Amino acid sequence: MRKAVKMVMSVVMIAALLVGNFGMTSQAADLNQGTENPEVLEAEVIDMGEGTLPYTSLAQCIISISGHDDGMYIDITTGADGKASVIGVKDVKIERKFWYGWSTVATSSGGEIHDRTMMAVCITYANAVKDATYRISCVHYADVDGYMEGTNDTGAFVYTY
Repeated sequence: MRKAVKMVMSVVMIAALLVGNFGMTSQAADLNQGTENPEVLEAEVIDMGEGTLPYTSLAQCIISISGHDDGMYIDITTGADGKASVIGVKDVKIERKFWYGWSTVATSSGGEIHDRTMMAVCITYANAVKDATYRISCVHYADVDGYMEGTNDTGAFVYTY
């Protein structure tokens, strides 16, 4: 009887170990999608023309997210009070949350424009995964009688498109 119980327990333990290993293998595969080789994305610079903003110096940076079958669309808009000799967005980072934490999955150098009060960049991240958690960050800058820059991020959001 004891021998039979030991045999059953051994089979149960082996099955548990095998099932546990399958889960670890699938999670470890996600490590390759991380910071080691993030995808580099191109940003399209949008000339917002002339306009006035009710801000002083460097205006706030607005990051908008939408999606379609093509992937995640990221629009980043910034402005300045007065015509900037240069205004832009740089160091755009798209991070995805995995079981082990945040990992950079794509980056973009952004873009800039000259002699304007507003500008935007548009980026498409084609490899976005539906129902995954992301966050996007960037640096926005302008030079209106002195260079200024600031940082902005979306905070965590679930991509549901």
